[in-house]
Amino acid sequence: MSETRQPHDANEEATEQARLIAELDETMAALLQPLAPSKLLLARLLSSIERPPLRYAPFFARIAELFDLSEEAAIAQCARLAEPNVWRFAGLPGIKNVRVQGGPRVQGAEVMFARFAPGLRFPRHKHTGTERVLVMEGSYVDSDGLKHGAGELRTWEPGTSHGFRISSDEPCIVAAVVHGRTFESLPLRLLARLLGR
Repeated sequence: MSETRQPHDANEEATEQARLIAELDETMAALLQPLAPSKLLLARLLSSIERPPLRYAPFFARIAELFDLSEEAAIAQCARLAEPNVWRFAGLPGIKNVRVQGGPRVQGAEVMFARFAPGLRFPRHKHTGTERVLVMEGSYVDSDGLKHGAGELRTWEPGTSHGFRISSDEPCIVAAVVHGRTFESLPLRLLARLLGR
């Protein structure tokens, strides 16, 4: 024959279980107190995430989509940005770029990372094809007065035109796919033709 518990005993048991759970919570919380890393470990960690490719980790998937690459290939392209000799003069003072071999969807476009010096003014130009730009670092102010910062993806459709100014406090690094543009000034149009763009 089974015993039936009295309500009083059930209340005592529930109280005891609650006390044990609270004690276990306290013990676990004490065991899980965060430990501050050593200064050397913290410096190494910060150093590793300040350099490419990890510096741009929040953008890996978006760069992959923009360049029509796998995420692994996009990470490999970002890793190249740590190499000082990979950045090439782009034809205008204060601008360097790294060309990227994009996937089939961006065939025929200029696919690149571009680095603009602080305070640089990029001349007004017209888009003859779609241009998509993802800001990875820094910011710029477009000729329409809007400021675009890290994480923003901007698309310009054919026929649109603009110029922009890089914020003066830091360089601006972008991932870009350009399907065609022409500069409004004749000297820049001639320079672009000489550079094959």
